[in-house]
Amino acid sequence: MAKLICILGCVLFTVALYLPAGQAQETDPTKNDPREQPVTPYPAPLPAGSSSVLALNSPLGTTEQVQIAGNNRPLSGVQEPTLGPLVGARNFLVPSISVMSQLATSSSASGFSQPTEFSYLLGTLDLNRVSERSELLVHYTGGGMISSYLNSAVQDLEFSYNYKWQRWSLLVGDQASYLSESPFGFGGIGGLAFVNGVLEFGPTLNGSPSQTIPTIMVPRVSNSAVSQIEYKVSPRASWTASGSFGMLNFLGAGFINSTDGTLQTGYNYALSPQSSVAVIYRFDEFRFTYLPERISSHVAQLGYGRYVTGRLSFHIAAGPSVEILQGVLTDSVNRVSWAVNTGLSYQMDRTKLLLSYDHFVSGGSGVLVGAETGQVEATAERKLAPRWRGSASLGYASNQSLVPTTANAGRESYNSWYVAVRVNHELRPGTAFYLGYGARLQAMNFATCVTTNCGTTSVSHEISAGFNFGLRPILFR
Repeated sequence: MAKLICILGCVLFTVALYLPAGQAQETDPTKNDPREQPVTPYPAPLPAGSSSVLALNSPLGTTEQVQIAGNNRPLSGVQEPTLGPLVGARNFLVPSISVMSQLATSSSASGFSQPTEFSYLLGTLDLNRVSERSELLVHYTGGGMISSYLNSAVQDLEFSYNYKWQRWSLLVGDQASYLSESPFGFGGIGGLAFVNGVLEFGPTLNGSPSQTIPTIMVPRVSNSAVSQIEYKVSPRASWTASGSFGMLNFLGAGFINSTDGTLQTGYNYALSPQSSVAVIYRFDEFRFTYLPERISSHVAQLGYGRYVTGRLSFHIAAGPSVEILQGVLTDSVNRVSWAVNTGLSYQMDRTKLLLSYDHFVSGGSGVLVGAETGQVEATAERKLAPRWRGSASLGYASNQSLVPTTANAGRESYNSWYVAVRVNHELRPGTAFYLGYGARLQAMNFATCVTTNCGTTSVSHEISAGFNFGLRPILFR
């Protein structure tokens, strides 16, 4: 099946690259195709809390802005929908530097038993490059973590490139990271994006390997490569086909490394400029290093999306999931479950709300041989005063094993929570000082971990202080 996924992935690229070229040879360039619709590029979203910086430096000035006509990311696609706000610049590079010092209490799940100080030094680059036919979005964070327990590099890269030609569009993208702990509530402040003092923006690709079971602090490499083609059947309807390949490898003994491949296709139809529906089919396959077990799933979903430009973005896709378990411990077993993906973004005058919920089959986060995973995350950000901003984040994940790790083991389950609150004080546009508090809790139904390095039932607390220094955006013509 892995070979089939690779072959079909190559077919997607071939169709996207050569079919438009063949049509171009058959078309008289002197005649206009009445079916051809003008290409409307979607400008890139701004990072939360940084719109004033870009507006002041925009070549359009502070009053002239670019209007996005709704959200044109298909429901069946690999990118998360956005609010589609008014923006003043479409081509820019935004660099920033972040420094954070943190005191964490003892946590057997993380691996250290005494209060430990952690220091982070990170640099971030956000690149938007948009033209009439193409869009390049890049988000990169790099730096390091220093502590008496572990010194580790921090690397996180996400990019997407979308090219449009008449009715066709091709998207390629990748998410890669090298981290010392799970990105789920990373650093005790709600995630890596919050280290920079702003909500992350950029490609927002789906499909990164799940890591919602906290483990001891150990470096791990995660990568997910995606490709997608889209065809505009009519002004209201479109068809998409996508493929992705992901891997999660731990640089330590006792973990379960995994790979996964996904094929997805769907048909989208716009009921109105604000609402759309979709029919989606997805196939997933998971394999595990040094283990004969294999997990496959077939998912059929109906989707609905609602968008109000600059104010509301809501989407949901839900349906049945048929899972096939094959291996030494399970032989061949079929089970029926359900899958759902939903997200809500709501922007008010002074408050922004983000909410997501997902239920799906995952690779087990390096602890389980496949898992039935459910996770919910919520973030609220509010402007308290002209120079003060507060935010709060909450996350919960439940993982229940699909394949027992030993012949006598039952279905292990892990429940993980995190909560984080933070207050930002803006010193100047793009530069701020912040204080934060975070707590993480993990509970499990086994007295001891089945794998040697997974976390046990535990709770930890983190107190953080940091400084974000945003450099002047570099604008491109």
